[in-house]
Amino acid sequence: MHTDSLHRRLRQLIGERFDYLGEVWILIEVLIDDDSVVLRRCEHCRPNSVQRNSYGVPNRRVSDTLTLRISDSSGESYSEDILVLLEGRQPGSPA
Repeated sequence: MHTDSLHRRLRQLIGERFDYLGEVWILIEVLIDDDSVVLRRCEHCRPNSVQRNSYGVPNRRVSDTLTLRISDSSGESYSEDILVLLEGRQPGSPA
């Protein structure tokens, strides 16, 4: 399976919720150039953390995000992290 195919399949899942490492995450972006996906921690499931500005002063509340590599080292199949993420897909989550 080529990387383009992997990216296309994952793009269809944007907005879906996943149980990943004991927490609920929402797939918000597929970054083709970086071969990765961006997840946002479910806002309703946990309070937002405080983001600091460039001076280190707490500035505003933001959602936690996480970036996972899509492809394995060969580039022909999904990485271990993505496989674990896909196992935790919540049925009936908004697409």
